[in-house]
Amino acid sequence: MISTSVAQHTTPVHLRACKGCIAFRPVIRPSPRSRCAQVGGSRFVQASATAEDVQKVQESSNDGKKMHLRTAELLSWDEIGERAGSDVLQGYQVLDNSGRDGQPRTAPTRVLPTEESTTTDKPVLLYRDTNAWCPFCERVWLALEEKNIPYDTVLINLQDKPEWFTKMIPTQLVPAAKINGKLVYESYDIMMELEKQFPETPLLPSSPEHRAEVEEVCQRASDVSSAGYKYLASRMKKNEDKDPEAGQQAHDSFLSQLDMLEGLLGKHAGPYLVGDFGMADIVHCSAMERFAANMPVLAGMHLRSHSRYPNISRWYSAMDARPAYQKVKSDDTTLNLVIRKVFGMAMAYSPPVDDFTQQGRDEAAAKLSKNKEVVRADIVKRSGILRGHDSSTGASNGSDQATSVPRALQDAVDYAMRRLASYLLTGEPGPKNPDAEARAVEAASLAYFRNRASAPRDLSANACQQLRDACLAVLQDAY
Repeated sequence: MISTSVAQHTTPVHLRACKGCIAFRPVIRPSPRSRCAQVGGSRFVQASATAEDVQKVQESSNDGKKMHLRTAELLSWDEIGERAGSDVLQGYQVLDNSGRDGQPRTAPTRVLPTEESTTTDKPVLLYRDTNAWCPFCERVWLALEEKNIPYDTVLINLQDKPEWFTKMIPTQLVPAAKINGKLVYESYDIMMELEKQFPETPLLPSSPEHRAEVEEVCQRASDVSSAGYKYLASRMKKNEDKDPEAGQQAHDSFLSQLDMLEGLLGKHAGPYLVGDFGMADIVHCSAMERFAANMPVLAGMHLRSHSRYPNISRWYSAMDARPAYQKVKSDDTTLNLVIRKVFGMAMAYSPPVDDFTQQGRDEAAAKLSKNKEVVRADIVKRSGILRGHDSSTGASNGSDQATSVPRALQDAVDYAMRRLASYLLTGEPGPKNPDAEARAVEAASLAYFRNRASAPRDLSANACQQLRDACLAVLQDAY
């Protein structure tokens, strides 16, 4: 925890920096006695300074420019709502449960109570996962949207499924649906029932020959999904080190499945799997959506723009252009957060990089290590993490002085910079700081430091870019 014990009243060494530069020289000057206090369970740093002193600190922390709240330029909430418009809120719901019992606070479509007695006046009642992470639920959801079938939703907490749900559904899995009163489970079976009861917007071709082709393509979806997830699992460092041969086999197997999809997409003139959009694309899209997000992070493979797979790239673009898909799909960051939870992997994990990139990373880590005290002092002084307190924590020779800055605050910044350096050197930032306040300090430190470094003043252009990228990567892993 960030301690705020009373500091010793010694004369601190202050650092003076020229504008835009991290070239420091020590300046000895008197400092107001300061103390740290804990108020109401929250920790604050208090300085026994006058209003004039505080104003000087605020001015100096903004490179000599006074800080003013330009409230006249800040939009009010009424103006924000008016400018954003109400069209984007169509179907959006703020839930009454306020996140209780594992339920989300908002939903993009109408959600009914998670109760056994819940009924709807719509033809379909869909049971899906609370966070909309389930790829099988996404299939059914997309089919409903593409066919424009009215439906309501009941959310099921997968970590604590209601007893009535587990009794109602033999598999105890989502998705499930009541379609005009008929209970159906398993995503493919649900979509086929929707096709049977709502033929107006078909997802299957009318000719038996083409329908057989669609069914064959759909059956291959599990092979693609299995190969992809096995390859993702092999990219975890502990698995790479344990069995590199198995990792290569997983890689080759996944590429083989992608080659198969590329060939299927090349058989027809259109961008979709069987020419026209339909069931085959829906069955494959959820896993491929996740691979497009996860593979760049874990394997350095960019499926949306891979030169080996132009037809797959075209298919991604065609899918993204569909309004119904935009309504149900996730974004890359969410999907990488999910995969981190599944595999227990740091969000900031980086696959191996080329020699030039690693050279820049090594330079950035080396210079960060060499100048760690000055960097830490600059972050404390100028980032705003020590509000209203004119103090710094190190002299130009790099030695910390006894100051009124809490030691734990300095340690939190130091820990953040070590995680940054670890990521630069190894591609992984290492364990998070267990303290939530320290992680907040880390986030502020990384956001500030990313824009503080300068090339060629501090680092080469390559190293500076690698440092900025690493700051963003580790920042994503702070929470």
